[in-house]
Amino acid sequence: MVAVMILITIGSVSALNLIDPSYRPLGSDQQAADHVNVPVHCDQGHYLADHHCVPACPPGFALGNWFTVSPLASFSGGPCMTSDGSPVSIYDLAGSQVSGDGGTTLYTIVSDVPLVKVLLSNTAYQGYWSLKVSQPILDTLPTLASVPDQRTEIATVGDQVATFKILRIDPSTVTGNRSTLYPLGYCCTTMTISVGDDVGISCEGLVEKVARIDFLDQKVWFSVQIVPHDGCPICLSGDTVIDSPVGLLSVRGLAVGMTVWTMNQEGERVSAPIIRVSKTPVPATHMMVHLMLRDGRELYASPGHPTTDGRQLGQLKVGDLLDGSVVIVAQLVPYNQSYTYDLLPMGDTGFYWANGILIASTLK
Repeated sequence: MVAVMILITIGSVSALNLIDPSYRPLGSDQQAADHVNVPVHCDQGHYLADHHCVPACPPGFALGNWFTVSPLASFSGGPCMTSDGSPVSIYDLAGSQVSGDGGTTLYTIVSDVPLVKVLLSNTAYQGYWSLKVSQPILDTLPTLASVPDQRTEIATVGDQVATFKILRIDPSTVTGNRSTLYPLGYCCTTMTISVGDDVGISCEGLVEKVARIDFLDQKVWFSVQIVPHDGCPICLSGDTVIDSPVGLLSVRGLAVGMTVWTMNQEGERVSAPIIRVSKTPVPATHMMVHLMLRDGRELYASPGHPTTDGRQLGQLKVGDLLDGSVVIVAQLVPYNQSYTYDLLPMGDTGFYWANGILIASTLK
């Protein structure tokens, strides 16, 4: 449920920095050990270059190529790469899934100091997309057997670390906006933190404490630790039904071993047994996203629930595409139930159909 690399896919508390940089393309032999390495994901129309979100890639660079299953995902905010798969800065790969051989061998790039790579088969993350990277670039990164339980991240002004977006770095404190994720809040609280303060997401098992403040270089060092957790409420309404070979099944009544429809890496609809289910308690204040598509399909789910192309349902707006149709309603509404639910079918992707809409699972 947590993407600690995150695609913490992690999951997704991504860094957003819309500051236009003065370009400093770095070769692999020029990488500084303390370059910022918090994963950055950019808004529509912006691209990642030297760890900044910019409206255009520098000369000689263009949006990197992605390997994906059908339906093709949109990665408009990806890093700027050369035609042979070299990024502007190697740290732009932090938090990404990458491949140097057309998707046969997949790695996840762990945001650590220095950056390291881990075979995707040795992690709990889904491998349904990857970025095309040149093999010499991959060869410069140390390989670990698994994602480390403890690591170091470095951020600067404009980066978001877990729930905290840095606005100002002072000699002994850092000021920024602290977001409320569960339930999702579009507003945030401005606060000041210092060495020892935690900005992690406890329900996702992430402790992220300020370890050092470098005022001169405008960098903040964070000590990241993965700890046991009970999971966050980023799942489906109890009224949801799941597509299966025997008809629609209530998400509340699902159990391990039951068969549902999923999608394989070739984009084909196939049946598979459920290998995990979850029932997560939520606070009385929990909010759900109400989505309605132009073709009549409708879904209530937590804002943090993932789509099949790496977005979150709470990020969708009217006019966006979801599973081949256009979103016509996207609004936060109160949730009057005590639990949210999720499932993980066996297979390559973990995708399934909820109320007829193809989505991803929060479970790994």
